Amino acid sequence: MEGYTAREIADILGINLKAAKLRIFREGIKPITKDALYDKSVLEILKNTPGRGRPKKDAAPEPAKPKTKSAKAKPAKKAKGKK
Repeated sequence: MEGYTAREIADILGINLKAAKLRIFREGIKPITKDALYDKSVLEILKNTPGRGRPKKDAAPEPAKPKTKSAKAKPAKKAKGKK
């Protein structure tokens, strides 16, 4: 019988096993055998399925806005004294 296990799918796609199983479940894909073998078409479906969560580390982060001080000077604090 031909097919891929969830572990093989995870290795081919370069994701961890839990993520592969989650994507398979979200797409509603059922295994073709009782041994949990999935058809080859599952790979194409899962390649186009976006993952949830954080962006990949190689994605360029947005540049931080530089902090600028306001042009207004803060008024000096009044000294507390006894009358």
